[in-house]
Amino acid sequence: MMMVLSGISSIVSLIVILSGVIISMVSLNMLGLWVGVELNFLGAVCFLSGASVEESESVMKYFIVQVLGSCFLVLGFLMMMNCCFVSMIKLIILLGVFVKLGVFPFYFWVPSVMSGLSWFGCFIISVIQKVVPLWVVSNLLLTGKELSMLELLASLTCVVGCLGGLGVLSYRVLLGYSSLVHLGFMLIMCCIDEKCFLVYMSFYSLINFCLMSSFWKLSVYSFLDLVKEDKSNFLTEVWWSSLYFLSLSGLPPFSGCVLKVYFVWSCWNFMSLGCVVCILSSIISLYFYLSVVMSVLIFWGKSVSVFTKKSLSMSYALGGLSVFVNLGIGLMMFLFVGL
Repeated sequence: MMMVLSGISSIVSLIVILSGVIISMVSLNMLGLWVGVELNFLGAVCFLSGASVEESESVMKYFIVQVLGSCFLVLGFLMMMNCCFVSMIKLIILLGVFVKLGVFPFYFWVPSVMSGLSWFGCFIISVIQKVVPLWVVSNLLLTGKELSMLELLASLTCVVGCLGGLGVLSYRVLLGYSSLVHLGFMLIMCCIDEKCFLVYMSFYSLINFCLMSSFWKLSVYSFLDLVKEDKSNFLTEVWWSSLYFLSLSGLPPFSGCVLKVYFVWSCWNFMSLGCVVCILSSIISLYFYLSVVMSVLIFWGKSVSVFTKKSLSMSYALGGLSVFVNLGIGLMMFLFVGL
């Protein structure tokens, strides 16, 4: 009975989250936008609440940070209704958005919160909860100085993400720092071109969903899980799943490379310095992505002496999905989008 109720509450929470996203993106006034932001936040808190102490601690941290960000947003929205001190209003709204997203210097909560969540909770934090705040930024009509400030903070967020992920053993924490790197890319893109931002966000969401759902299925949370389990079929499936890390890194010929090319193509003429910093950060972060793949490859090679038909057949579905998402989609985008 408890499992049924838990499943129903998760479904209702997801519906509330998606409703918040939709309301925010279609609203024509500040009140509708605020309602969407709060629905999105409350749905996420309900979805993330778990039975373990670790999850509860992470949810409490997330709740405190998001309430702080919401206070700044509400203050900015109320001031905007009076149409006074427009520049100050934009800065207050940006401050609230940056707290909610984990933009530098408010990045500290992201890896800490994600370290204690389930994989689906990590997906909610690193992907879905970014949509509405970034949508707010894209519709603020920022001016020259404000854009320069945003470019600087986006670049610093990328730098923090790429340096923080070095030497991390927990894959949830690693993906937390990875989300900071990609957040820098998306912050710049949402100010330049909404279409490019939506394309980047869509494919980033797809890659993250496939990666996290695969690791959830395999119950893999850190490097230590590879040491405990040495079955060839298990490590074969982890190997296929680890290819998503290469796609996130932007390494050719994986699909993530298309996103990086798309980013440079759309933003270079407007924020060239930010583009350089983001790309360099992505190159540095390639180190910890490759460390994950190489560690899986080493354990896989030790455990697999002969590929059996049974072990291969059990990995066909996971391997086929991985190849399609990491290689097939990128190839199709290069061919049909004309990048």
